[in-house]
Amino acid sequence: MSFIKMEQNIIEVINSLADESEDFFSKGGVESSKIAKAEESLGVNFSKDFWEYTHDFGYIEVDGMELCGVVDSRHVSTVIRTQNMRELFSDFPMDCYVIESVGIDNAVMVQKSDGKIYQFLHGHDLLFAADSLSEYLLNGGDFRKERVEYWKARSND
Repeated sequence: MSFIKMEQNIIEVINSLADESEDFFSKGGVESSKIAKAEESLGVNFSKDFWEYTHDFGYIEVDGMELCGVVDSRHVSTVIRTQNMRELFSDFPMDCYVIESVGIDNAVMVQKSDGKIYQFLHGHDLLFAADSLSEYLLNGGDFRKERVEYWKARSND
């Protein structure tokens, strides 16, 4: 028997996180033309879920996780963060855009236009994290937390 993976709607996932969390913030929606301009400036196509998320929320902060979006803030701007990574690291994949900073060793979480999310760390292969933004958010950043613990342990060796 094969299982069909049900894709959860990103807007519903974020709304449920907002309802459940006392620590939720959203910038507010972004016009489609601004999202299209951001794609053009990076030379990538955003995934469907990233487009919907950004259109409705701009960017979000929830329970210590800051998810980048199409906003003017340098700290959480997908465009600025992606451009910075491209300038800093020649091995940054050109078909990816930054969705979150891990905060250690310049590692970032990136997404491809097919929706899959990976961790990028200079000098290493992309490390698969989730099939979609919904899955990544529903896991509460567990992947990111595991990697942080790994790096902390490694730096103590």
